[in-house]
Amino acid sequence: MRIAIVCSAHGLGHLTRQLAVARALRLRGVEPVLFTEAPRSVVEAWLPQPSIVPWTADVGIVQSDSLTEDIPATRHALAQRCSDRAVDALASALAHADVGLVVADTPPAALEAARRADLSAVAVGNFTWPWTYAHYPALQGWGKRLAQWQASHPAAVLWPGPGMPGFASETQFGLVGRIARHVPAWPRGRVLVSFGGFGLDQLDARLPVIDGVQWVMAPPFQPLERPDCLYVDDLAYPQLVAASEVVLTKPGYGILAETALSGTKLVWIPRGAFPEARFITRELASRGDRSVHLRPEDPPPVWRSRLATTIRARLADPAPKVMTRDESQRLADWLISKTQT
Repeated sequence: MRIAIVCSAHGLGHLTRQLAVARALRLRGVEPVLFTEAPRSVVEAWLPQPSIVPWTADVGIVQSDSLTEDIPATRHALAQRCSDRAVDALASALAHADVGLVVADTPPAALEAARRADLSAVAVGNFTWPWTYAHYPALQGWGKRLAQWQASHPAAVLWPGPGMPGFASETQFGLVGRIARHVPAWPRGRVLVSFGGFGLDQLDARLPVIDGVQWVMAPPFQPLERPDCLYVDDLAYPQLVAASEVVLTKPGYGILAETALSGTKLVWIPRGAFPEARFITRELASRGDRSVHLRPEDPPPVWRSRLATTIRARLADPAPKVMTRDESQRLADWLISKTQT
């Protein structure tokens, strides 16, 4: 049996939780086929010898970096990625993939493509793009169109988030994420810099030098030629999260899941107007994690000063409790129950 997972790759939170599900599917004798433009190295670090079809099925919110949105560019990308021609091309690719189910996390175009290919399809996510687009006047028309593509399909609704209204049915699930195995024993004071697939501009100028702190970098970041920076490209990302004392990041589902499942402390920088963020930051705050109010336009000295103060404070805090329940196994069973026979 094969299941297609059509996964947003403009950030890595959608991908990382689907990699956890993909591994659970393999344990059950089901081969996941990933339709994604995510870097192959990221997938292979968690799912050896993966079946990947390079594909970009949705847009999300176009960003110049992890903290900066570009709404005009989003409209332009939607006109390309969600055209009838693009959806028909995806429908053809899915029809030739020999799959019994299409999982969309969470491109509406993938659900419509599955319908056109006469394949069963479900959505998995903690929010929907039509819900997100409703918060932006310039995107509301697209939100209404994409909502029509979702209406006839069931949804698996992950925690935390605003929910997934507008589907034929909703089944509730808890947190889904990757759990590290074989965590290296690192010294205290290592802080992982984690800004997903978009990265962060001017990183060298923005990171302060803090006594007792070593910044940890991994791809897609490039190494920084500084004595207080460690570059690691030979460990799976959940291992980096679990081995670090603190993660510096922007609020997103993937990093919430992996810090919660490892008990790692976190400091976050707000990510603009993105409406899903408040559901993530509420859970981060409940763990005792700290925010540092910085904007992309703030000068580097402001970044260094505020980051130094907040990182020192979070290092001194007690570690949060480890969340022991991961729902990837239950979600995998649910997906298998939805396959065509």
